[in-house]
Amino acid sequence: MSKPASPYRPIPVTLEKVVQETPNIKTFFLKPEQPVPFRTGQFIELTVPGLGEAPFTPSSSPADPDKMEVTIMKAGVVTDRLHSLEAGAKLGVRGPYGKGYPMDDLYGRELLILGGGVGLAPLRSLLYQIFEDMDKFPRVMLLYGAKTPADLVYPSQIAEWTKRDKKLEVLVTVDAAANGWKGNVGVVTTLLPKVQLNLDKTAAIVCGPPIMMKFGTL
Repeated sequence: MSKPASPYRPIPVTLEKVVQETPNIKTFFLKPEQPVPFRTGQFIELTVPGLGEAPFTPSSSPADPDKMEVTIMKAGVVTDRLHSLEAGAKLGVRGPYGKGYPMDDLYGRELLILGGGVGLAPLRSLLYQIFEDMDKFPRVMLLYGAKTPADLVYPSQIAEWTKRDKKLEVLVTVDAAANGWKGNVGVVTTLLPKVQLNLDKTAAIVCGPPIMMKFGTL
């Protein structure tokens, strides 16, 4: 099927699966009627027919345009409806839009990736891209934090990432420990002293709550 003539007409997609990540965050696995190529960091408009649409950054790998994953926090009218849907629901996608992450400017540099809460969702797409090009980075540091252990998204994948590559360092923290948590306790910026940074050779990518972004970039 050819691309719609109008950029305002969504590409039909089928919701294939929904995964509950945290009490208020779900990942939606989408199958579009035609490929939707995107660059990591770009965003799409996800349409709920008869209700409206909202912008989200895909959390899946840009290497596979035949499918798309979007991790969404329940926070409004559209997201409330999305969280009520089950597999088989029909949705729409417009886009992608935006420039995405400037990958050409990042190659050859050490990377500090700082994420908080659902902010790890768009960063996961970036991580997939980095994994494809790991030989182009001397070092990658992922620092991620959430309010409690139950609020950590992708916990099983994070565990896999810690063992993926010796050039990849993964540190995780929570604001408040619970459920036998034995890791670091404190806001995500408390992890910064735990990594040695060569500021002249390091690029930082930050995504999370505004207060985290403010103190994470000082």
